[in-house]
Amino acid sequence: MLNRRQVLKGMGAAASLLSMPSWALEVGGVELGLQTYTFHNVRQGGLQAIDTILDGTRQLKVNLLELWAPQAEPFALPVRYWSPWSGAATEPAAQLPQAERESRRNALRAWRTNTPPGHFADIRHRFDLAHIGLFAYNYSFEPTMTDAEIEHGFMAAKILRLKLITASSKVSVAKRVAPFAEKHGIMVAFHNHAVTKDPDDLATMDHFRQVLAMSSMFRINLDVAHYAASGLDPVAALETLHDKITNMHVHDRKANDGASVPFGDGVTPAAQILKMNRDRGWKLPCFYELEYVGADGRDVIAETRRELDYEIRVLNEK
Repeated sequence: MLNRRQVLKGMGAAASLLSMPSWALEVGGVELGLQTYTFHNVRQGGLQAIDTILDGTRQLKVNLLELWAPQAEPFALPVRYWSPWSGAATEPAAQLPQAERESRRNALRAWRTNTPPGHFADIRHRFDLAHIGLFAYNYSFEPTMTDAEIEHGFMAAKILRLKLITASSKVSVAKRVAPFAEKHGIMVAFHNHAVTKDPDDLATMDHFRQVLAMSSMFRINLDVAHYAASGLDPVAALETLHDKITNMHVHDRKANDGASVPFGDGVTPAAQILKMNRDRGWKLPCFYELEYVGADGRDVIAETRRELDYEIRVLNEK
């Protein structure tokens, strides 16, 4: 149970999330940024990956990022993440021998529980030198994590000088995370996916309410495309939850858990959401997340630029 001072501290942290860096891209009072998952040209995490991401961010003239943890950790990225964009025949992660999967998982766990000194300070230093803002560390808590791995996520966020972790997690895992968030005074915003059949997957309004009730340090990172692809109404979700949302992922998808697509080709009411966010004065930061580029020659930077231009054009409309 939190005392009054802890609750007020949490409320102050929430308010500070809305005070974005002065260099952030702002249109109609709405901050626009990128979820770094966008950069599918990154194959190996670590400091070189951070440099690649920052270079691409400068090319796109964006100044605010949500950092996806696997790109910060010095390991090969999951095959299921990058192989569809490579154009090369690769072995899906699910088909790797069990011993290899366990070896990779153990290596990651060992690194997280004995992270080299200075690793995350080096990452923060690179952001500072590039004059690019860092909004949140996207560290997803999953069932195989030890308590030490959960603790690692909060320590990384502290070194990165952040007050927010975004996370794709199971509802049951959120219960384990609550005391860590309260201990460290760092908020966790849970990200939804288009999975509505598993009662433990965070996807629906009921799931949002469950996790919000677990801790005053919990919030929502609303992905409007995934919510729409679930057959649910992201406009209604934004209306209901706007005071509990730290940031949104704004992109487009087809219905029925369908493919990610460019703006306008799916069922996500992105333009309505952007304008609603602007006009109601909520001005929640919106992060674009490129998911649709395939092994078809399309360029990550060019596609992302086009999608950002769509958001800018919408927010400049009446």
